[in-house]
Amino acid sequence: MCGIEPVTTNWMEIFIKLDCPQILKQHQKCCTAHGWCFIYKKVSMEACNNEYCRCIDRLAKDGLCKTHSDNFCMNVKNLGPMMWPMITKDAMNM
Repeated sequence: MCGIEPVTTNWMEIFIKLDCPQILKQHQKCCTAHGWCFIYKKVSMEACNNEYCRCIDRLAKDGLCKTHSDNFCMNVKNLGPMMWPMITKDAMNM
């Protein structure tokens, strides 16, 4: 979802660009890794989401960036069950 799905990816990126530009590049890497994890499904959805949450938690230590990090983590965990079955290698090639 984060990193491959355009609506939430754009929404998340806007918040980071505006409020936490110092972690933008690193956050994009976390999102991309999360997206590939969802596409290839080599581990469980929970493992993909947990790794994303760990990745962004390492970046955002306090303040508004930490708030965004916590919210983004909650979003991938809440939206993941809906997105997991829809995101496949074939679906991404359309």
